[in-house]
Amino acid sequence: MNRKNAGEEVFDELLNIEKHEDVMLTSMVKLIETNERLSQRINNLTWVMLALTWVTVIISIPNTLATFFGIPKVSEAFQIEIIVTSVLISVVIPVVFLLVVGFDLRKMLRAHPEK
Repeated sequence: MNRKNAGEEVFDELLNIEKHEDVMLTSMVKLIETNERLSQRINNLTWVMLALTWVTVIISIPNTLATFFGIPKVSEAFQIEIIVTSVLISVVIPVVFLLVVGFDLRKMLRAHPEK
């Protein structure tokens, strides 16, 4: 009878280990799925930040120039045509620079389509 009880105890212990392994494997699969979703969200946020940075670079230069021309003594010294032309040029130069350097957002979005 002791042998049967010992065998049953070993069998019960093996069943407990199997249940624990099953729970661990299920948890690992859930963790991997969560990690993949988190990675995709981080990737999406990276693209949003890339677009916002792109817009910031294009807007900041003309904004600084317009602020400079907003100083009363400076604005009196230049004609309105010169001010408008220089602000427009300051918009075009960053756009051209970013596109020439290879910071084309459309190409990057095509290279990394969302799942």
